[in-house]
Amino acid sequence: MADTTATAVRSTAHVITLAGRRAAPSITNTTDRDTIALHVQAENALSMALGLLRNPQGTAADLERATARACRAATLLRRACAAQAEGGAA
Repeated sequence: MADTTATAVRSTAHVITLAGRRAAPSITNTTDRDTIALHVQAENALSMALGLLRNPQGTAADLERATARACRAATLLRRACAAQAEGGAA
């Protein structure tokens, strides 16, 4: 009988080099207190919304509160993006 042991074959993959520039503009001023405050508030709102959604005994009122918190977070993130585009002024 012939030996039919399998041998691992490694294909030669071509390496694709990335562009020398970033796809998104870098953040220029991450120390602006107002922008940081908006970001923190948005994170807190999202955390609260997720906490409400993860509750196994959740009610319809919890779902409404989670939705409101998520909408609040989206508003705060829009304000933070706008502030960043203007150079950090919230």
